Amino acid sequence: MASTSSVKIFAYSLHILCTLIALVLISFGTYVLVSYETNEIGATVAYAYIAIGVAGIVIVFWGYLAAWREHVCCTVTFITFLYLIIIVQLMAVFLLTQKADSAASNLANVVDTTMEKELDTPGAMSLYENWFHCCGRGSPQDYIVDGRLPPATCFRDHDNSKAENLIHQGCRVEFENYWLQLLKIFNIIGWVLVAAELVLSVISCSLCSSIRNDNRRSYS
Repeated sequence: MASTSSVKIFAYSLHILCTLIALVLISFGTYVLVSYETNEIGATVAYAYIAIGVAGIVIVFWGYLAAWREHVCCTVTFITFLYLIIIVQLMAVFLLTQKADSAASNLANVVDTTMEKELDTPGAMSLYENWFHCCGRGSPQDYIVDGRLPPATCFRDHDNSKAENLIHQGCRVEFENYWLQLLKIFNIIGWVLVAAELVLSVISCSLCSSIRNDNRRSYS
């Protein structure tokens, strides 16, 4: 059986890994809330990533203290709560994965709001049109219906001297696809966090056994 010190080193490495992954999830959720105007569903998705990350950091910090103190009772309690946290995180990540399409659609609603602003303040859509090489909410027709010609940002290389340069792809579809890909990446990161915590639970069980054996030998 591995020594207590070697098991502790492995456990500490997993603590650091889980903490870093959790911080990534918290940062993503915070980025969504701070950078975009989200509706209720979009905000719920962002808070879900933050909650998964915060729960991971709290339980991992507890595990670090338990390993550092080499306290059997504290380690057993940590393992118990770790499994409870893992179950909750599994449910959350599963729902986020299953509802990724709906979440992406709701997060992309900001394009609808921006298009409404564009009709009153020309240039509001330029950020998305330059970013995704798209035009209008659904197509250049959005401008034409409003009695306007599509702006230069709706043309390739901003060259509106040729009609064939007009971009026909709408920005909402592009932005929704952007969110869908982003959510898939962070859902995978969520699964990785859960997997790392499962490995940590096994290592913690091994550490608990090593500590118990050390205590028996010290009293024998």
